[in-house]
Amino acid sequence: MPVFNKHILAMLAPAWGHTISYIHFMHQLLRMDEGLVITIVQHNLLVPKMISELAGTSHDTQRVRIIGVGSKESSGALKAETIFVAMQELANDWLATLPSLFCEVDEKWPKPNSIYLDFACGGSTAPVVSILSHLSDHDFLAIAEEIYADESKRNGRSLDEILHQVFLAANGSDKLSGRILRLPGGPDIYDHERQAYGAGAPFGTQMFTEAQKLAKHVDGFVVTSSVALEPLGVPYCREFYRGKGQEFFAVGIQADEHCWRTENGRVVTLFNECVKNFLDGAAGKYGHCFFPVATPHLVEALVDTLLTLDQPFPFIFALGGQMASLPPSLIDRVHKSGKGLICDFWVEQRAILQHGAVGWFLTHGGANSLSESLTQGIPLIIWPVAAEQPLNAALFSAEPNPVAIELFQIRTGPHIGPSLHTEASITGTIEDATKEFKATFNVARGPRGKILQNNAAKLAESLRQERENEIPKELERLIHF
Repeated sequence: MPVFNKHILAMLAPAWGHTISYIHFMHQLLRMDEGLVITIVQHNLLVPKMISELAGTSHDTQRVRIIGVGSKESSGALKAETIFVAMQELANDWLATLPSLFCEVDEKWPKPNSIYLDFACGGSTAPVVSILSHLSDHDFLAIAEEIYADESKRNGRSLDEILHQVFLAANGSDKLSGRILRLPGGPDIYDHERQAYGAGAPFGTQMFTEAQKLAKHVDGFVVTSSVALEPLGVPYCREFYRGKGQEFFAVGIQADEHCWRTENGRVVTLFNECVKNFLDGAAGKYGHCFFPVATPHLVEALVDTLLTLDQPFPFIFALGGQMASLPPSLIDRVHKSGKGLICDFWVEQRAILQHGAVGWFLTHGGANSLSESLTQGIPLIIWPVAAEQPLNAALFSAEPNPVAIELFQIRTGPHIGPSLHTEASITGTIEDATKEFKATFNVARGPRGKILQNNAAKLAESLRQERENEIPKELERLIHF
């Protein structure tokens, strides 16, 4: 029987992009250290899907255990408010679970010697330098308390209300001011460009406040980025935190093993015949296809544009889970046109992105989608709606080697305003969004699109080379930290 002498205890945010990223990261650690076991505490909302994902892996699943916490009833109805409740339940039950994990130990599950906390600070594939603005540049609670103590600045607000507004501004005050945020190694942005409102007002004030407290005391940070992805940001953050006596590990973007093995062509089997037939037909007829994610705002304008383009741009539109839906009449219209396919079921994204018909990926810019697309060398059209997505859109569309086109006219709420990355006046209207959609598809087909495709292919190769050479050294450094 092997001797298990290392035990990692991890708490993951109840979001699939974060969870699947950690699972891929976990596989690499387990292969490198036979004495390692891992316990993951996750909300029951995600547990069934995690078990399904682990069932298809080749590593020793006996070295991994999942502890589900929170209400099991919520696993059948995924809504925005459900995720918020899940975050609260996970945090509460995590604290209740900790004592048993440290007291009830045996030879197989020794006392944990490392704790990994996923606070989703800036997202799992955001520019790493955004960690500074979320965790280290500002103390949200201290700023809020200072404002609250001054009656002339308080304006009748409670401390919690002020704290939330400080969190939304993230610029050292409680209101947006047009201040330029400078992220070393990343593009400059106005303060109102950091948060998107397409999925509603951002939440998580308390989580970020607690994360800032912890950030002052943790031993180190693990980020799913790398020098190939952020050649300036990663070295900057490493030196910044070493100056504080903390370590910084950039373990590379995380994607399924099949996403990396592309030397012999497509390796992920596409089982859905409807999707396969559409992609095969698109490849033979047009040569390009792209695969967008569903968002509720301005979707009909997007679909209208795709259906009326002079030169067809075939598309698969994946409804992103139970929170996304489209009117039946719109779905019927798309299918009758023969130009698109709308999937109201879980799609085989990895296999689709490896199909030769796919030339572009329209996505909200979340962690999992970016990782799976960039490993395949597929350029992006990014429609950010929440979380770290605006930062990802800005990073990957920036010079000198952009791999994405950022959409601007889909912005809503406080996100609307001038941008350092476009000369257009951003209005968020259907008319201006439609013009931008048409212009974007024309760019994708033109010389600029070719440049982005070449850049994406080069980045994919750099990421593969890094995964084979530099990333194992970084993981080894982490294991022995």
